[in-house]
Amino acid sequence: MTSPIPVLCIFACIAFCHAMPQGNLNLLDNAILQDLNDKHENYIEFDQDNEIGANQDQCDDKNSTINSIDLFPYPLHASCRVEWTFGVDCTEVAARLVNQIDLWTGPENCEGGGEKCLYKVTSQSKRRLRGTHTTPVSFYVDNFSFRFRPTRYGCYSKSYSYSTVPYAVLDYGTNYCNMFNLIDGSGLNKEPNFSEKTCNKICTQYTTADCEVY
Repeated sequence: MTSPIPVLCIFACIAFCHAMPQGNLNLLDNAILQDLNDKHENYIEFDQDNEIGANQDQCDDKNSTINSIDLFPYPLHASCRVEWTFGVDCTEVAARLVNQIDLWTGPENCEGGGEKCLYKVTSQSKRRLRGTHTTPVSFYVDNFSFRFRPTRYGCYSKSYSYSTVPYAVLDYGTNYCNMFNLIDGSGLNKEPNFSEKTCNKICTQYTTADCEVY
């Protein structure tokens, strides 16, 4: 078991940062968010050595360096990385996700509770879909991205979601639900050969996520 000192350092850093002048704090916030975006973008890039199954390797490997603090079982920033496979082609997967986002663009679907609303597409190409989800109560914004690759049996996606609040740590599974709710709403998880690979180590509070609430 590792020392609790790294955890204490994180909270000490947060306290120090909030004591900084606002201008410097804004620069630090922007730098943190840019670094997070770069790391997640690198994660979903496909290459020959790290394709299907990368998440399962990280989740199964007890020596993985993705999170070196044993006392904290989640990523150090509120975020989620997931691999999905679908039994339909990638063009259909992307179209159904975009259609679901369009259905949940406004606030109406959250009037009775939950967070299946306030989605927005920010960019789309043949192999990539990016968007944002805004929480309907606190109006926090999360970025998400799906990257697609055709497979013999349909479509494979490496996907991520992360909070744009620089010091967000826990999220009640919101970043996982940002993506899963779209997949569930579009019925893609009901298609043959659907699978999902992630774990708490790379997806904040995955095992306790309640996507009917978040």
